[in-house]
Amino acid sequence: MEDGLRVLELVGQVPELKIPQLAAQAGMTKSKVYRILQTLVHLGYVRLDDDHAAHLGSAALILGQQAQEQHSLTQTARPVLDDLAQQTGENIHLVVREGQHSLVIDVRTSPHPVRMFARVGRIGPLHAGGSSKVLLAYAPSEVLAALLRTPLERFTASTITDPTALEQELRQIREDGAHVAISDLEEETFSIAAPIFDFQGQVVASLSVAGPLMRLNTEKQRRYLDGVQEASRQLSMKLGMTPDKRDRF
Repeated sequence: MEDGLRVLELVGQVPELKIPQLAAQAGMTKSKVYRILQTLVHLGYVRLDDDHAAHLGSAALILGQQAQEQHSLTQTARPVLDDLAQQTGENIHLVVREGQHSLVIDVRTSPHPVRMFARVGRIGPLHAGGSSKVLLAYAPSEVLAALLRTPLERFTASTITDPTALEQELRQIREDGAHVAISDLEEETFSIAAPIFDFQGQVVASLSVAGPLMRLNTEKQRRYLDGVQEASRQLSMKLGMTPDKRDRF
């Protein structure tokens, strides 16, 4: 994998290199570079012109755009996440959807000695967890249809694995504009999440407060729910969302 990424980086850094030049700069044999290029071409990350010089392909362009969007989102979200972390003292997660999974792109970690595990880059399922289910609730219908064509994995006794029950809960999330998940991904944990909208009124991420269930009571649940909805509204406004795009806000 490292060799493939090295070749891809070289293609991006120095356009129109051919196999001999790529092999020399990468410190690999020409046959190895050829095999790597064939894989990258097949996946769409590289294209070869008529002279067999390598250029970045459409998949690399899409990946770069996604990286730029996520970087812009995390930069914009920074003060909002900081404020919410200060208010709650719990983990704050900024999460996006990548295909059939959720991806954590920013985190604020609770100062409490007992806290949920959290790290940037963590990949999760879409049908369990507060942030994930919010993303699934607002995802295109074909995403949900594809997810329901495969068995839903059970993580805890509270994980919803029945397709009909899941669809019902997703409808409720859209009606409420938020979701409180209790122990459906990890035992004895909670996650309170709300969607983040962009200037087109599309959900681009979700924001959540999460922590051990032992620290959650009725008053805190109400306060965290209000806090995460207000924070998601602020961030959505920063991204250009207007009330006419999303009447709930």
